[in-house]
Amino acid sequence: MYKLDSSESYYLNTYPKTVTFKDYSGLGLPLPSPTYLKIHASCARIAHLSGAADYIDMVLREMEDIKVLSEDGTSAELLNHAILSSNPHVSVF
Repeated sequence: MYKLDSSESYYLNTYPKTVTFKDYSGLGLPLPSPTYLKIHASCARIAHLSGAADYIDMVLREMEDIKVLSEDGTSAELLNHAILSSNPHVSVF
């Protein structure tokens, strides 16, 4: 059983306070690793506290809003992220 948490409470308005993972398929599928879930939660907290989460949100919003790249090269980082995130075979470190 896991408690849902968010930096902004309105993100979770439509979700229950806790989630329990179960395999309802009858196929014996593995459940998410508790260790990986803890690591993910820690990374999310660090990203939020460092301000990185706000920056990531800004880049994602810009990718949705911008239709034309700037001539002076200021949108190069945005283009780089769009290209890398569109290819599932490329991992970004």
